[in-house]
Amino acid sequence: MTFVAALLVVAAAAPSPPAKTSATAIAQRVQRHYERIKDFTATFAQTSTYPTFGNVTKAAGKVFVKKPDLLRWQYDDGRLIVLDGKALWNWNAEDKEATVHRGFGVSQVPAEFAFLFGKGTLLDRFAVREMPAVQGLPEGETLELVPRKPSGDVQKLVLVSGPDGQVKASVVTNSQGDVNQLVFSEVKVDGPLPDSLFRFEPPAGAHVSELK
Repeated sequence: MTFVAALLVVAAAAPSPPAKTSATAIAQRVQRHYERIKDFTATFAQTSTYPTFGNVTKAAGKVFVKKPDLLRWQYDDGRLIVLDGKALWNWNAEDKEATVHRGFGVSQVPAEFAFLFGKGTLLDRFAVREMPAVQGLPEGETLELVPRKPSGDVQKLVLVSGPDGQVKASVVTNSQGDVNQLVFSEVKVDGPLPDSLFRFEPPAGAHVSELK
């Protein structure tokens, strides 16, 4: 899957000051939105594309985020990722296997998702430019963000946001050309969400692996 196959010639050759200002304003709106809210819940549809292997996988579920450091990423197929403020848990219900990375905090969340916690600054970490709408993604203001420092995990990031700065979709492309697309819907902010939602205890009989 290829995104941003062609941009307007003028924009590609020499972006005009108004376009740059617009992209900056959009990024700042996104930043302010996630700095302002305390928590949010959303349904997500995920499409992962691996060109090297010719594979495309789809998944869906719900995501819950609560500041300052809580995350629950819940797949419909039973997989679960929980960041409880002290550790990062990954649970595979089908195999009854859990992995835990103790001491993992929000400061270790990848830069492309840190803004969801109101952390980091998009404009410090990424060069941004406005781009045409991407087919298959929701309507909204579309930004392409390229890391200012080279990263194997993120070659580029595309964000689609609404007028309030709420992200409707994100597309991450890594250095191998793998693409991870997320489309969000049914978004609710400032629930509130109980802390108990972000706790995970491996079921009896589960195999637990400790990551160092």
